[in-house]
Amino acid sequence: MLQIIQMDEGGEPREIHARLNECWKWIHPLLALVALGCLLVLVGWTGDVSGWQHLLTVGIGFAFAVERAWSLREAWPQERERRRLVLRGVLALLVLGLSLALLVPGLWGSGKGPLAGHLFVQIAVLVSGVALMISHQKRFTARAFHPGLLLIGSFLFIVVVGALLLKMPRCTVAGETSTWLDVFFTSTSAVCVTGLSVQNTALHFTTTGQTVILLLIQVGGLGIMTLTFFAAVVLFEGLTLHDRLLLGKMIQENRLARIGETLKFIVIMTFACEGLGALVLFFSLDGIPALSTRWFHAVFHSVSAFCNAGFSSLPDGLATGVIHGNWVWQVVIMSLIVLGGLGALVNEDVSIWSVAKMRRWLSREGPRRRLRVHTRLVLVTNTLLIAGGAALILVTEFALRDGPENGGTVLTAVFHSVTARTAGFNTVVMSEIGVLTAQVLMVLMIIGGSPGGTAGGLRTTVAAVGVVHLWHQLRGGKRGMVFFNRSIPLDTGSQALGLIFLTGIWLAINFVILQFLQTGSGVSETSLLFELISAFATVGLSIDLTPTLRDGAKTLLIVNMFVGRVGLLTVMATLIKPDTRPSSGKPQEDILLT
Repeated sequence: MLQIIQMDEGGEPREIHARLNECWKWIHPLLALVALGCLLVLVGWTGDVSGWQHLLTVGIGFAFAVERAWSLREAWPQERERRRLVLRGVLALLVLGLSLALLVPGLWGSGKGPLAGHLFVQIAVLVSGVALMISHQKRFTARAFHPGLLLIGSFLFIVVVGALLLKMPRCTVAGETSTWLDVFFTSTSAVCVTGLSVQNTALHFTTTGQTVILLLIQVGGLGIMTLTFFAAVVLFEGLTLHDRLLLGKMIQENRLARIGETLKFIVIMTFACEGLGALVLFFSLDGIPALSTRWFHAVFHSVSAFCNAGFSSLPDGLATGVIHGNWVWQVVIMSLIVLGGLGALVNEDVSIWSVAKMRRWLSREGPRRRLRVHTRLVLVTNTLLIAGGAALILVTEFALRDGPENGGTVLTAVFHSVTARTAGFNTVVMSEIGVLTAQVLMVLMIIGGSPGGTAGGLRTTVAAVGVVHLWHQLRGGKRGMVFFNRSIPLDTGSQALGLIFLTGIWLAINFVILQFLQTGSGVSETSLLFELISAFATVGLSIDLTPTLRDGAKTLLIVNMFVGRVGLLTVMATLIKPDTRPSSGKPQEDILLT
């Protein structure tokens, strides 16, 4: 029997045309994977372009240009796609032209030119493939994933990828090796913006390894899903209602209409603050003459400070001689820590309020803008904690004993009051601080930063609401909690106290396990508790203990860093099945509590 092949208007068989289109769909992702492999080999293993890498890169460039031209031909009739199609065409022409240039021997005149050309081709093809994946993110997020499961999964994925990258030979200096536990510890610490490390970041890792850590900090601080949704908003059709509900729970924004604006504000403000901070740090670092090295240290510390990570690319951190007495660096680092720890919603609310105030001051008209209660509570609590913590450190470290200082006792006290709130930087050797100061720092670490930011810990709002709710219950008040002339639901106070209790139970159990794992090591209980709280609150301060811990203790700290970054309540809510049973209808009876 003869099969009749239907023909399209151009005379081509439709069946063959459909099969060709199906095959072309897989070429783009395949090229992106090959480009990723070439890039990893070049950056992490060889460091130079070999013969087969040269041929493969040129082949990738030609195939990418042909594939983009084919897709451009197929999608051009779609009017709304014209702008993106033009960008695709321009990128394809750039890659094609650079691939042709790489074939000409002796054109570049040095080895740096061909290396940069190969990197450009590989990165361009890889970025195009990532953009293709992001364009299909709705197929993934449309599934009924629990927001907590999606958050946990995304962080776990980045931790594994980071560990694999740090295991590359060119990430560690010659003569040094990293075990799998070490790279997983470092990757978890970077992604969870903690700062604890089992090796000296500046001495153990090369510039390549430190760059990987820097990228992990940035992705961990913003969140991989935040970056993905941001790219979807900017490059593609935007967010569906399901995406808005999912992202709203992840960034703690209940106003669905403002999800897109809040998302853009988070990303833009993050890079703006980090860029401005890096600029100031660069010009205030006089001890390093090499400009490229100064820029790297400035960018690394700016990103690490804003993300509250605490990693440093200097051998002794901020306690090194290059930074000693440099009050500009310390003030800038503190400012970035506070901005990153306040939370995006607070920063956005303050920005909108400031603009409205300025307009009313200039034109004497416009709506009156009121700061949200959440913003006011965060600002007041942060101010009290910074001032109170600094005062206590002044007493315990400099009044009761002659403790180490950097830039003066007041600046040292204020800096460590700020950094203890999940940042992890230190301007003095932490093993030289007093026991009372360590206990003050532990309290500050447990409280942590504010919701929606890069900080960890209990969160300032939880501590404030929990304390006020407890005081309200002790007084037997019936009018409810009132903050800034606004009433707060009693359920909020109960949840805050419940989270405080849950955190206490978690730390107590983990402290017992940590003591068991370190039995016979001779480490004091205060030092172990300090290390545990620092890991759980994603702070990163260490009394020079982390590298000496046993493997079991390091693994326990990895779990605590991960749970602390994702959030203990999020982990519990994800793992525990919600109770959907109807009310029991049983008779009610009171139980005596006091």
